[in-house]
Amino acid sequence: MANCLGVTAPAVNKWENGNAYPDITLLAPIARLLGISTDLLLSYREELTDKEITGMAACLGEKLRKEAYGQAFSWAEERILEYPNCDKLILTMAQILDSYRYIVKAADAETYDGRIHGFYVRALNSKDQEIAQAAAAALFYFCLSKEEFDTAQEYLDQIQERTVNPDRLQAVLYQRQGKTEEAYERYERLLFSSYGDINWALNGIHTLALEEHDVDKAEKMAEKQRQLAELLEMGKYMEVSPGLDLAVLKQDKEAAIQIMTDLVHNIKHVDGFRNSKLYEHMSFSNSGKKNFAFMLLKELEEEESIDFIKDDRRYKMLMRELKNMAEE
Repeated sequence: MANCLGVTAPAVNKWENGNAYPDITLLAPIARLLGISTDLLLSYREELTDKEITGMAACLGEKLRKEAYGQAFSWAEERILEYPNCDKLILTMAQILDSYRYIVKAADAETYDGRIHGFYVRALNSKDQEIAQAAAAALFYFCLSKEEFDTAQEYLDQIQERTVNPDRLQAVLYQRQGKTEEAYERYERLLFSSYGDINWALNGIHTLALEEHDVDKAEKMAEKQRQLAELLEMGKYMEVSPGLDLAVLKQDKEAAIQIMTDLVHNIKHVDGFRNSKLYEHMSFSNSGKKNFAFMLLKELEEEESIDFIKDDRRYKMLMRELKNMAEE
């Protein structure tokens, strides 16, 4: 290659080892010499696969757990610069960076507002309506956290309201066409998403009741959430989690410790729905259990409302167990 390009062998060696780059005028000759296009030579691609985006998201989560927030942020920015037209990657990175800066208590967390907001706006302008709608929801929550209520309303108004869920009609169409596997998958998807909607509403009522110290109502909502998770086979973790806030409000140390124990011991099965026959035709991405363990660890370590538990030997053991999970 050195002879053909009129350069020295050590120069080519530096290219191979990533210690230097060839002059831009040599790119076309190198591509011709190798019998490939310049796009392939530069590993150029317009888009990434969902699997690749999931992998990058997992890598970012790993960096956020082990490195300084600023370093992880810079790494994510580099990926976005590398694939500037991949709206799904931009949205995914922005959502992770936005949530983690508070979880890891990043220094000067607010200084990242402008760049994260900018990523969301780029995703909002995506031609893919699913991405644009997800970005509008993310911007709604972003402005809500800043108490910019008028702007939050503007983003909320951009979220489309559907009078008919197209998945319902698609499921019926598949069924009538004899496409059994596709019909099963669409019905299961409806069931799975309906759990999210109903649980969201029950949790909202549960939270309002806790704020008003209406223990009876909070207990009823927590029980409804438990029953719903059990009915739709979402896993033990989702069944027990609603009771923790209630136990903390009542300052019930034994109940709180028991719920925390159940959460920690079932975190490896937080996606228990994967093994349910109710969703056997659906495919799910990796759940990122290490990330989940890390977030639960941070929440339980830093939540002031459970200070009455933190001296307990069992609490300390659970924290060590969570830390080990997050570092595995």
